[in-house]
Amino acid sequence: MNGYLSRQTNKEASIALRRLINMAENSKSNVYLDVIVSPSYTSAIAQVLQLPGISGKENNIILFEFSKSNPDNLNDILDNFRLVKAIDFDVCILGSSEKGFGFHRDIHIWITPTDYKNANLMILLGYIILGHPDWANGQIRIFAVYPDHSQQEQKDRLSRLIQTGRLPISPNNIELISYSEEGDIREKINSRSKDADLTMMGFWEHLDKEDPKHVFEGYDGIGNVLFVNTSEEKDLV
Repeated sequence: MNGYLSRQTNKEASIALRRLINMAENSKSNVYLDVIVSPSYTSAIAQVLQLPGISGKENNIILFEFSKSNPDNLNDILDNFRLVKAIDFDVCILGSSEKGFGFHRDIHIWITPTDYKNANLMILLGYIILGHPDWANGQIRIFAVYPDHSQQEQKDRLSRLIQTGRLPISPNNIELISYSEEGDIREKINSRSKDADLTMMGFWEHLDKEDPKHVFEGYDGIGNVLFVNTSEEKDLV
């Protein structure tokens, strides 16, 4: 809640928390909820990053959300992105759509030649999501994208990562897609994932200083999109 901590704002925060708990109970969501009173978005994030984990372990990942149809708060997220990365948190940014998570059936994960670092975290998140009852009938499809001129090189690299266990997936679950460097990968994603219930893709922490929002825009043809950035490559066993 935007404001300074006082008797009145503390009372308002308690009322808001009770409303959130009632909403979570009605939707049968098994989540921990709390409300923080803070004078700015930045200070609120700084407080959240220092909170202890409710499981007894340290937190190491944070999830933000913005509406793809009205992305006003995306600026706030990006303005504080470096603050989060300063303490080596993994960052997920959910671009939500009116479609929501649809039928909770198809999860599409997109891997680019420069994005293998984020791949394992995306795969891990995919399997965690499939463990939720709502996604009991869900499935993961992985699309590996490579430029036309390096087709064989990227295929060999992908095969080596799978064989060494650094990319813990079966080759049968991967579809290789080539593209022209003059083209935009967004076109491929919008075309192939238009019916997906959740689409995942990685992004680099070195965002374009002049137009960082560009990374998260241009996906109007698909539903919910989860953008993933890991602090370090995950080894999954």
